[in-house]
Amino acid sequence: MTILFTLIVVHPYAFAEVKKNLMPYWLKNDARWFGEDQISDTEFVNVIQWLVDKRMIQVEYTPIEVQADLPVPASVKNIVYYWAQAKVSDGIFLGTVQYLIKVGIVKLDNNYHSQYLEELRQVSVFNDTKKAVVIVPIFTGSAYAEHGFYSYYKGTCDEHCLTTTIKYHDPLGFSASQKGVEVLRSLGYETITDIDVDKNPAILSKYDKVVVLHNEYVTQTEFDTITGHSHVLYLYPNSLYAKISVNYNDNTVTLLRGHGYPSLNILNGFDWEFGRSINSTDEYDTHCENMNFYKVKNGIMLNCYPEAYLQYNIALLKSIKEF
Repeated sequence: MTILFTLIVVHPYAFAEVKKNLMPYWLKNDARWFGEDQISDTEFVNVIQWLVDKRMIQVEYTPIEVQADLPVPASVKNIVYYWAQAKVSDGIFLGTVQYLIKVGIVKLDNNYHSQYLEELRQVSVFNDTKKAVVIVPIFTGSAYAEHGFYSYYKGTCDEHCLTTTIKYHDPLGFSASQKGVEVLRSLGYETITDIDVDKNPAILSKYDKVVVLHNEYVTQTEFDTITGHSHVLYLYPNSLYAKISVNYNDNTVTLLRGHGYPSLNILNGFDWEFGRSINSTDEYDTHCENMNFYKVKNGIMLNCYPEAYLQYNIALLKSIKEF
């Protein structure tokens, strides 16, 4: 990968305040014995439950989806055993713990849930003096819609699909940060759309902080306005990646440049130095096991796609607030 960025670990942007896991050394012995059937499911689950309740295993808040006494799946048992042998990472092991919580195998005390609600309150911005705004990616949602740009990319449609209708009210979906919009709104962040930015670029001057989601398809005006702001948090990789034009008379967007169009060697449609290496690869990292921010010219950029679990990652939400 071409090195265009320097990884930074700067308080508070790179989760410097996140508590480290205090997993005891003997846990790997228990994990190995569990994998070798020397201790039972119940014994191992009780150990995990005690460690999570005591906050010696730090996991993201995980909502319970099932209330049932289920056996530990063989796949989880294998991962635990491989972790004991240092064949899988701590991150993968913690992911299995979160799975056990989600399906109700590991049952947590009420304090765990109460603490999560209190932590959410602390990362909200309802009373924040720094005025922040989130840009909702309507253009990107339109590009990903059925019979949109991706029909062209897949070869199921000709260049007619590179002009598509603006989807003002359709669900944004995973590719256009729908969960990100919902979570940040619930925490008190003001939102505007990229249509608002395109029509009135001066609007961003009202805000101390701008949060960009997966705003992958943007106009030249939007690109200039966002990159011209002094304090931007790029929360999703691959933002500001392809240049589009907008016709508000017939409510359409058209791809002009980028994402391999009109030539396959054209990646970032704006030739943006921060939109080629990190943005073009980390979009596909949805696990965020090695999550960090990178410093860019006018702010910071996350190195993975956080849509699936943003709601429960208090450390990330805190970093967004404190940026």
